[in-house]
Amino acid sequence: MALEIFRAGKPSQRPPLLFVHGSFCGGWVWAEHFLPFFAEAGWNCLAVSLRGHGQSDGRKQLDSFTIADYVADVAEAAAECDRPPVVIGHSMGGIVAQRFVRTHKAAGLALLAPTSLSGLGGSFLTMSVFHPSLLRALGRVQTGGMEAADFDAIRRGLFSQDFPIDVALRYLPLFQRESLLANAELMAPQWLTVMGRPRLPALVIGGRSDCFVPSIDVRTTAIVWGADTHIVDDIPHAMMLDTSWPVPAGILAEWLGRSFGGT
Repeated sequence: MALEIFRAGKPSQRPPLLFVHGSFCGGWVWAEHFLPFFAEAGWNCLAVSLRGHGQSDGRKQLDSFTIADYVADVAEAAAECDRPPVVIGHSMGGIVAQRFVRTHKAAGLALLAPTSLSGLGGSFLTMSVFHPSLLRALGRVQTGGMEAADFDAIRRGLFSQDFPIDVALRYLPLFQRESLLANAELMAPQWLTVMGRPRLPALVIGGRSDCFVPSIDVRTTAIVWGADTHIVDDIPHAMMLDTSWPVPAGILAEWLGRSFGGT
């Protein structure tokens, strides 16, 4: 399965950074801001598009892919690193990243708005009560693709209120359907997938403006990993693309420097 991998920066004595995207998107979400930011800071960066996402192979087989398949993709990308990477996962990619570091060598783990270890039920309940238009819009994406989506509902659900409409118009066509099988897996509790977790430096970042992942679920994940925890005001779910991206990037950069240092 040929995978699309975005690269930035050069090898150094510090561990490389391996970014894993969430549902409905691809590695491109990291290439916009995070990869150039961390490459400029001296980190060697990779961002993988999981199979069936972005320009990776497998679009026609998308609905047959499992979370285990995505973990295998991260392992393939990690094999290109000269040493165990720091794995950085967003949303669904947070679950993928946690499962990867449980069974593969990694230098550290950073989770941005990770999908709840209790399953997607809490997220769906939160959206049904507080953001029903977003929940309907995601359903339309799954059944009809992005052309069937409610643009305004998705823009308000993913980004800050002041996010430029012209930039959202550029981003939204790049989003896509997610694997039905992977989504079904994420409905179930994920506790067993992280049992026997390794001891390694860990960071968890959440946003109080996140329409998808409640802050309490972010904190629970952080407790499981004994992670440094940051719940930030005015940070939406798509934090790596939002106008507020320097805030989570700065938190991640500070943690990386404190945890791994070097040049």
